[in-house]
Amino acid sequence: MTRFLLRRLVEAIVALFGIMVLIFALLHLYHGSPAAAMLGKQVTPQRIAQLNDQMGLNLPLPIQFYLWMKAAFWNGGMGRVLIRSLPPTLEMLGLGMLVAVLSAIGVATVQVRHPRTILDRAIGVILNTLSAVPGFWLGSLLVFLFGVNYPILPASGVAVMHHGLVSWIRHEIMPIATLSLSVVGPWSRHLRSSLDEAGAADYVRTARAKGVAAINLVRHHTFKNSLLPLITVIGLSLPTMLNTVIALEIIFAMPGLGIALISSLNGLYFAQATTVSLVLALVTVIGGLLSDLAYSFVDPRIQYR
Repeated sequence: MTRFLLRRLVEAIVALFGIMVLIFALLHLYHGSPAAAMLGKQVTPQRIAQLNDQMGLNLPLPIQFYLWMKAAFWNGGMGRVLIRSLPPTLEMLGLGMLVAVLSAIGVATVQVRHPRTILDRAIGVILNTLSAVPGFWLGSLLVFLFGVNYPILPASGVAVMHHGLVSWIRHEIMPIATLSLSVVGPWSRHLRSSLDEAGAADYVRTARAKGVAAINLVRHHTFKNSLLPLITVIGLSLPTMLNTVIALEIIFAMPGLGIALISSLNGLYFAQATTVSLVLALVTVIGGLLSDLAYSFVDPRIQYR
């Protein structure tokens, strides 16, 4: 396990460095001038040249890349992003994944217990519809319905926990519901397929012949053996969920990495945009590593070397 963790750590560092170079290069392919964007109406060629000199934007790109890495890792640039913008994003992502996992387990269990019935088909239609709906569209629809047309929930903003649990819950309902509904369809379908496959195993048929109740068959015999495909699809869904979180932070005006990224891109703040993108990539890489480690936790027979 230690050798596996070290190898994955090295792979993660190499991947993050490649992502850093790629993001930095893509941002600098844009021909806009950050100095002109910062100066606004007071822009003049002399002031642009002066500000470019102060910010180091007239230096060769390798030197700019080195200066950005120095500012991000040694001068606290990434630390400020981690402290200010990352917690709200991780809060929405974590709660959304938790609700989605619980919902997928509940929905898949109901479908397995009532196969090929009207209820099973109705749930399948709903899940397929949710899978086809983009998260940003679903979030906008919820804002229109429950924030504008029937204003029973806050349409924007965020409430911290110490301002009151009820207020915090009301602000989090629509974003978390949107995020979980955007992934519960594929997650529950994968789990349902795994439960059906495990239910056809010999040991399950033996338990069923002995009179074990259907709910106990799922709970004690097939569920744990069906978790590995669900863990796989969760790990693969993490980048898509992060993209959805960025869109939802903009829709619901919630401070986080999404707002920080869009603000830096609009202002042509290349260094800040690169730092925020790196943090998003770091979250994705760590999520993939945790997904791999979850295999051995669910099934101790899996050993990494």
